[in-house]
Amino acid sequence: MFDHYTNQYARWIRVLAGVVLAVGIISGVVLWMIDERHFFLTLVSPLVYSIVSSILMYGFAEIIEILYRIYQRFDAVDSINRSLEHLRETK
Repeated sequence: MFDHYTNQYARWIRVLAGVVLAVGIISGVVLWMIDERHFFLTLVSPLVYSIVSSILMYGFAEIIEILYRIYQRFDAVDSINRSLEHLRETK
């Protein structure tokens, strides 16, 4: 969704989601290669776990970013309202 994250926590969670996905792919392939019978399930189960986890973490990062941007907009509007009230009081 967002090309650039402004919240540091959302950025770190997105990076962590990528790391979880990469580790899941690597561990799935390694487990599949180690298995003597080459069952496809030894490849699929780590892949599915890592894909689901990384999707949830990526979505959580998006939610954090959306809420942070909403907070920034409310904070900007609040500061504008405070400055307008200050101007009205000085007149």
